[in-house]
Amino acid sequence: MRTASIAFVLFMGIGLMSCNSGNNDRREGPAARQAGRDAYRASREAKRDAKEAERELRNAGKEFREGWNDAHHDDADRRQK
Repeated sequence: MRTASIAFVLFMGIGLMSCNSGNNDRREGPAARQAGRDAYRASREAKRDAKEAERELRNAGKEFREGWNDAHHDDADRRQK
């Protein structure tokens, strides 16, 4: 009796899971695909923006270093005079 009831419950559970799994894929397919496309485009845009920020930071670092070196040379020239 116990094994028969366990088998019946397992059979019904597997049956319900198989019915629900096919419907979700069909309904969410186009929306999930569009969400994937949007996420891909957003990641590409974020990558492009990150590269631009990298270039700007590199240029700002170069300008900072040049200003530092100019001040160092000016200070050294003042000390020698």
